[in-house]
Amino acid sequence: MMTMRHPTPDTLPRVAFVATGGTIAGTMTDGSETWAYASAQRSGESLVMSIPGMLARAQWHFEQPYSIGSQNLELGHMLQLRAVLLRLLASPEIDGIIVTHGTDTMEDMLYFLYLTVPSTALIKPVLFTGSMLPSDHEQADGPGNISGALEFLTRCLSTNAEASVNTAMPFGLYMQGLFTPAHCVEKQSTAGLDAFDGPYSVLADAQWLPSLNAIERPDDFGVQGQFANLLDATTTRHPLFEAMEVPVVFCTPGNGPLRQLTDLLNRKPASVVVAAPGHGNIPDACVPVLRRLLLNGVSVVRASRVIAGGVEQGGEFDALDEFRQVPVQGGNAVFSEAGGLSLSKCVLYERLRVLAHSLSV
Repeated sequence: MMTMRHPTPDTLPRVAFVATGGTIAGTMTDGSETWAYASAQRSGESLVMSIPGMLARAQWHFEQPYSIGSQNLELGHMLQLRAVLLRLLASPEIDGIIVTHGTDTMEDMLYFLYLTVPSTALIKPVLFTGSMLPSDHEQADGPGNISGALEFLTRCLSTNAEASVNTAMPFGLYMQGLFTPAHCVEKQSTAGLDAFDGPYSVLADAQWLPSLNAIERPDDFGVQGQFANLLDATTTRHPLFEAMEVPVVFCTPGNGPLRQLTDLLNRKPASVVVAAPGHGNIPDACVPVLRRLLLNGVSVVRASRVIAGGVEQGGEFDALDEFRQVPVQGGNAVFSEAGGLSLSKCVLYERLRVLAHSLSV
């Protein structure tokens, strides 16, 4: 009869727990007449220690590069967290990484890391998690998400150790028993514990990779590490990247969009994302100003106000097709479609694309 071998402290996974604030570290506001809370009130170590038995399930290494409500996320924070993760990924003392992050900008952070972390660095599981309810809510989901993320991480490490060859490691979001790859994460709802359940989410179990490979995903998300060479592994500040302006203009009935685009002629941002009705059908009145922006070196991305469906070439709009290639005068300005990218992903991609062009000139 075989006996179970219980893990010893030396054989437990060595897990880096990187806390950045968010609702998962929030606490309820005392005396409020309505349900309210303050985010980013607790440390990562206190979150782990408050979950029964959690300390005994891993060899923990705690880091807290900053503590914010993620609505206050700045590009500097994104660079800072990237540097921390690259250091931990390269450390022989760490087997896997769990990151707690606010849900408001979870999508932005993970897509940025997808584009800027080299694929060769992702040799360990990197799981982000968060919560929709603060830590002291009677139905708090944070503890379950942290515990589940650790269980999934441990399972992946065990599967890799048993395999004859190295297997792919997950990089993305663990929430409510589901795993979503980093570039596919989108917040689907402002409320509800299932706010991140999306079309590219799979059960976080032993079959996560086959399940993920069975899903047909768009190829317009970019490529893992596509812009990794723009930033050093230790970069925590980048003035050009942080100063770059990529506004989003929503096309609604009235003269608001036209006035906003006209104002941009004076500022000359790096690029502008136009969130137009339907399949990115930009109003005729906006076309002359967009043409002038393109001629003045400002790229234009045609997107949609509609959450799902994406924007591809075609539909009713073809007025700027002549700018699909780099225009005369050898400028950088191009006209393109958002494809399946959300508006926030469009902005991040354009920042990095224009930065890449600027550094290559």
